[in-house]
Amino acid sequence: MVLIHEKIVALLEQRTLKKRDLARALGVSPQTATDICKGRSAITLPHLRNLVVFFSLRADYWLDESRLEPEPQDLLPTAPGSAESLARTGLLQVQDPERLFQRMRSFVADHRPAFLARFPDLGVEDKRVLGFLEQGQGLVGRVGAVE
Repeated sequence: MVLIHEKIVALLEQRTLKKRDLARALGVSPQTATDICKGRSAITLPHLRNLVVFFSLRADYWLDESRLEPEPQDLLPTAPGSAESLARTGLLQVQDPERLFQRMRSFVADHRPAFLARFPDLGVEDKRVLGFLEQGQGLVGRVGAVE
């Protein structure tokens, strides 16, 4: 019988992740993440949901006691922008993602013309998130420019 904590440990090793990464993904302390990995702390339903997102593996895999390694059918399909795709980028492991995003947004704003020239296919929502558009308006700072 394969237990969930054994699967977690195997996947952490396989993906070269640390218990600290698991702690952030589960929203628990590093000590609790260690306890989970050692089988000393129970996996709650919120933990299971976060494991599904963090590892992009279906809940069925976590509950299947017959196998340690995931199979291709266990992988979640990831839509661009979904929590699963963010987990794969590593952004969910960033300690302060809001601070990082604000710094990136500031950098992009400082280099706006070059950024827009390099990525002409940005959608309206992408531009709005980057601060190039105001709600319901075209490009900020360009008179008469509406996209």
